[in-house]
Amino acid sequence: MVIDSWEDGQYKEIWVYSEETENDERAMCGLINGDWGWLNYYNEEGDVGLSSRNPDYISTDDNKMMNFIINGELDPYPLSYVLPAEQIMKALNYFEKYHKLPEFITWHDDNFD
Repeated sequence: MVIDSWEDGQYKEIWVYSEETENDERAMCGLINGDWGWLNYYNEEGDVGLSSRNPDYISTDDNKMMNFIINGELDPYPLSYVLPAEQIMKALNYFEKYHKLPEFITWHDDNFD
């Protein structure tokens, strides 16, 4: 298991790579902005992957966004992706420990957008 973390003030980017075998490319990324964050999960390099969704988020305005930094770039993402940072950390720790997708996170298959 490999963890790669970057932090700048309120922003964090945390990558957890499974690497159970030589060909294992599974990875989970947690992006944090203060008390909030969201997750991406990839089965392999180049995979569009899965992203977290907040099942409790209700809004008629799909344009509400929150900024996160990924790969050094500040980008806005929909609030419907966003979960409390403590839940993001719990999911990253779960993936690190069990090498499985945390079932307590609601996932969206980004291949079907």
